[in-house]
Formats: sequence, C-alpha cells, structure tokens
Amino acid sequence: MKKIFNKNILLLLVVLFAGSCKKALEEKPYSFITPEQMGDSEEAVNLWVNGVRSTFLKDGFFRFESFNRPYETDSDDATGAIFAFEATGAGNFASNEDIRGYWTSLYLLIGRSNHAIPYIQSMKNVSEEIKNNAIGELNFYKAWAYFTLVRAYGGVPLIKESAVTNQNFNIPRSSIADTYAYVIEILKLSEAQLLPRSSAGYKVGTISAETAKTMLAKVYLNIASSAVPSGAPIKLLGGPQKSGTTRIPAIEILVNKAQVAGFEGFNPTEYFTLARDKAKEVIDVANSGYLTAADKTLGLFRNWNDVWSKGFRGRGEHLWMVYSIAGQSESGMVLTYQYNGQHNAKGEVLNGTGFYGLSDHWYDLFDSSDRRVRDGVIHKWLTANATGAPTRRWYPQKEVTTDPDSIAKFGYEAGYNWVSSDQVLARVTKFSDVTDKTQRRSDAPYPFLRYSETLLIYAEAENEINNGPTTEAVAKVNFVRQRSYAPPININNFNKDTFRSFVLEERRRELAMEGNRQWDLRRWGIYLPVMNAIGRVDANNIVKFREPRHLLWPLPLTEMDGNGSIKENNPGW
Repeated sequence: MKKIFNKNILLLLVVLFAGSCKKALEEKPYSFITPEQMGDSEEAVNLWVNGVRSTFLKDGFFRFESFNRPYETDSDDATGAIFAFEATGAGNFASNEDIRGYWTSLYLLIGRSNHAIPYIQSMKNVSEEIKNNAIGELNFYKAWAYFTLVRAYGGVPLIKESAVTNQNFNIPRSSIADTYAYVIEILKLSEAQLLPRSSAGYKVGTISAETAKTMLAKVYLNIASSAVPSGAPIKLLGGPQKSGTTRIPAIEILVNKAQVAGFEGFNPTEYFTLARDKAKEVIDVANSGYLTAADKTLGLFRNWNDVWSKGFRGRGEHLWMVYSIAGQSESGMVLTYQYNGQHNAKGEVLNGTGFYGLSDHWYDLFDSSDRRVRDGVIHKWLTANATGAPTRRWYPQKEVTTDPDSIAKFGYEAGYNWVSSDQVLARVTKFSDVTDKTQRRSDAPYPFLRYSETLLIYAEAENEINNGPTTEAVAKVNFVRQRSYAPPININNFNKDTFRSFVLEERRRELAMEGNRQWDLRRWGIYLPVMNAIGRVDANNIVKFREPRHLLWPLPLTEMDGNGSIKENNPGW
C-alpha cells in the first residue's frame, strides 16, 4: 500500500470537456510542481481535480486495458479472442496482473483524492461553491473506488487521509458492512457538495449532484439485492452455447438466488426503499420526455444512436463518462481498438483487433426491431489482408445474405459470399463514433453511468418493495425500451419473480459492455449457476467454469506481503 500512496505529486492532464462536447479535447501537459506552487485560485482547483481525473488514463485503468478486462470479461455474455480472455475472463485470478492493477489503481485514485482535498479546502481566494463542487467530485471518486473494491474483494482497508499526514500503511481490512457504510457516508457528502445540472455554475460533461444520487441508489440496490435471502427464483436466457462444434441457441434457465456472504445483517426492504427513493430524486428533476438536443438537460435521448454520437458526449443521459484524446499515448484509450477493431485508411478492420464482444446468447435477447441490436451491433465489415482483397465478414451466422429481411435490416449485399469470423461475437457500436478509426488510441469515452440505469434501478427496487411490479415500475422500463423501438411490456404479464427476471435481462440488454453484467450476477447470488450452466467453455472456447472461490477476487500478493495487518487472503486463494 505504501508504494501506491507515496506518489504525492500529481500528473496534471486536462481530460474533460470544459465547453462544447463538439470540440476536441486539448492536452495540457504540466511540469511536476510542489503542492504549494499550485496556488490559490480557481485555476489551481481545476489543476488539482484534473490531476485526479488523469488517474483514469494511467496504466492500471484504461491506458493498457488493464481495468476493463477484469471489469467486463468475467461474465456469461462477454466473449472473444482466447488471448484476451486467458486471465480474468477465464477465471484465472491468481497471480493476475490485471487483478493487481485493479487494486493498485483504485487505491491510487483514492490516494490522489485524499491528497488534493485538504489543499482545495484551504484556499482563501476561491468561492465556496467552486471549492465544494470540486471536493464533491473527489469524494465521488473515492466512494466509487471503494464501491468497486468491495464488490470485487470484499471488505478492504479504508484509507481516509492523505499519505502525507498519515504514514500508517498497515491498515487492516474493514468488514463488508463497514466498507459500505463508508461508501454511503462519502457519497452523501458528495451529493450535498456537487452542483446540480440546473445550476448556473454547472459545466456540461462533468459530474453532478445527480451523478452522486444515482451512484448512491446503485450502492443501495447492490446491498439490498445481495441481502435478499436464498431461494428467490430468477429466469434468464443462457445455458450451453455449443454442442461439439455446433453453436446452439440460448434456452430459458431457472436459477435460485443465494444470499451473498457478508450481507446477512442488512434489511433488503430498507435498502430497496432507499434505492428507489434516491433514484426518484433524480427522475423528478429529469426531462419527462425524450431529448432531441445536446444540452445540459438530464434525460433520455430520443434516438438510441444519439447516445453514442460524438456530439452528445457528456450530455443528456450521460451522468459520468471518462474522456480521452485520440492518438495520444498518455491520454488516449484503446476502446475502439478492443471492441470494434482498428481500421486502415480504406476502412478495413486490421486483423487481430476488435477482440472483445458479446455472445450469440446475448444477441438472442433482443426483439428484431430493437435498435440496440439492429444499430448497436456491427453486422458486416471487411477484414484487411496482407495481400489481395479484404475478407468479407458478417454477424450473426444465422443471418443469411439471401434473406431479404436480413439484407434490408443490415445492408448485406446479395450474391456476396461473406465469410463468418473465426471469433464469432457481437461487436457493439458504442465505441465506434470516434474522430479517427485508424488510431489505436481513439477518443472514445467510457460510459460509467447513464440515466437509463437510474430508471432501471427504480423499476427493480419498486418491484421488490411492492411484492410485484407497479405501473410506475413498468413505465420506467418501457421508457427505456421504447426509445430503442423495442415493444412495450404489459404489467398483466408479470408477477414479482418474473418482473425481477425481466429487469435483470433489460439491464443486460441496455447496459452491455458498460461494466455491469458480472456485478449483477454477483449481487443477486446467481454468478456460479449462470456461469456453470454454459458448460466448461463457451462457443469461442473461453473457459466459463467457476468455483466458490471465484465469488471474491484474491488480494494481490504485493498487498499481502506489504500490509502487516492482513494475515489471510480471501477463501480459496
């Protein structure tokens, strides 16, 4: 832990949209300076905050894909190239550099936030509104980091002060309950400090009070669902993905919830109520209809494609995005390269790129009219070859180029012999609208939190509180679905158990590749049965078999060796 917190000088990079989201980000490198040289001004506040934000573009986060590998790949839906899934994605958690980097990067974010807060607090020449908003953002990062840690590792050491003022690095692990209590404490503080979107001082594209409220609702929901006693039934599409070499469609499987260890002392109804009420606070200030303009108004965009358009970044439903700069080795992210593939000058995908995606079973979740799969998945592309013509590829295999409906929907060219990919996966288009697809490091941002999740949090919690869906819960789900031209659902077709299952599947559809699926499986206590229902491997030969020890990640050996107050690792490790 000492090595993490001994970095007291912040690398300062501007990584946000200060004005219009249509403008390219400008990188502003600064020399290393002492905290005292930072000054006492609004500019100094921005330097401190931007220094903390820059953590997301460092090695353990998004610079070398170290963060989204463990964040995304350990689920039933995630699939792709074996080389990209051989560690966390295959359940190989021990001696895993990504698991270690996940831990150290989150604590680096905490340490930098702890270090910056007292310097901002001490400033005399800056308004209280500006200082509070900045500190609120840093408290948000701390809370999110601990929330992310506790979901993966269980109870963790709570570092509440700067390493400059407190040199004690042998801090014992707190319990799961105490870790969540601290997350809630600082999220409430952040909520009170941050400016709402309606404030004249709010800057488009930055974290707002509504961001903190939604994250707090998400934390409450995580506690509530984890604490539900064992036995609740959940239905979902899943099961084996292939028989021999033949791919097989998803089937409906029934699994029973297991209460998550460490949550026995929580009252589920109390926390579902907290989650619903906090989500409602955000819903009450959001636009009740669909948005058609890119401004600071909170709400769902009218068109699903607008959600992922460059011109709409950080606006509308985007409560929190991490931004990047195209072509920059220190501040560009490889999301497009990973999820869509890097292009050459002719628009052909370079071989060996675009290796993270979703399974056929995920694709089977959607109605044919749903824009989230019609527009949200790459259906045809050209793969570049070293010599000769490019290889024509399509997805999914079940679509045939002689089928008029497939041609109409996805633009397949009749008469062409499109060759299916050797890595058959649904590549999402969420990261495809970038300035330059020929760059390995693009300006695609990562969407950590969206307003559509606020609506689904409300619906899930409302169902649990009322022992079945209400008209309000169904309306929130339909508001999300109808924006994508998915057919609306009818309350008469659901009871408590079936609506719970439907909302989880709706989260699976709406929030795919946004860092939610494995945590949804874990918080509902269905991670093991859902993963193991696939069989040992999925359709792309990614190992999906999991054991009870996979319910928590192992603490890194560096932490075990360096922290004298931690004597045992998590069970099975």
